[in-house]
Amino acid sequence: MDDYAFFREKSDHFMPKTPIAALRAYEHNFVPISVFTNKSNSTKPLDEEPYDIDEIERLLSRKNLGLQTNIILIEIFEKLIFSEDQEIALFAAESINIIENRYNKQIQKLKEELKEEKEENEDADGDSAFEKNSQLGSLFYELAILNRKRDAIKKFFMKESYSYYSEIRKVRKLSDKELNIVVRILLELKLYLNATEVLEKSHSEKNAFYLMLKAEIEFARKEYVKVKEICTQLTEHIDELTEKEFVMISFWMGA
Repeated sequence: MDDYAFFREKSDHFMPKTPIAALRAYEHNFVPISVFTNKSNSTKPLDEEPYDIDEIERLLSRKNLGLQTNIILIEIFEKLIFSEDQEIALFAAESINIIENRYNKQIQKLKEELKEEKEENEDADGDSAFEKNSQLGSLFYELAILNRKRDAIKKFFMKESYSYYSEIRKVRKLSDKELNIVVRILLELKLYLNATEVLEKSHSEKNAFYLMLKAEIEFARKEYVKVKEICTQLTEHIDELTEKEFVMISFWMGA
């Protein structure tokens, strides 16, 4: 788990109150080691105000940040843009550009590689191309998530993401990771029947992964009776469920 994602989703996780409890929780794989460090040094989560600008800048300097960390940073910067301190406001605006430019550079690089492969060998088996299509789909989806407050931009990136996964679907079934993103794109676009169709065609095994996605689709459609029926089926897959999924099931059952 991305360390900052843990703090971001802290309401869904067990949160130790002391350094000793945090260390024991880490030893049993309940929390990342950063929770112990956090408790030991009496520090606070990154997204807690007042913001620690030095810590934010240090984190931003790392180029390979996960989506959850980027989400937290973007949320912070979107607030800091309105700071009365012009230097901080400028820092926030430039930081948003830094994060988005990192995505754009990766996307451009993958597009160029795809073009070169096609020019060099149009009869290639396609494995490398499918992998790059998958990466592009993932990057565009992450950009959509980061632009969730800009509806038109968000939808544009989601449609771009979907187009790359559609290329993959023409030849092979989507992986679980790819399928998860495609279903979420269709839910965001309110294409519920399309989401159901993609799920059914791409996943024949009715395991916990399938049932969780199915439940999310039915919940989005406000078919709460069906959601509870699926949750009952999920009790047969308890060993496959994560702590966060248990939280979601509890929420659905109470809907």
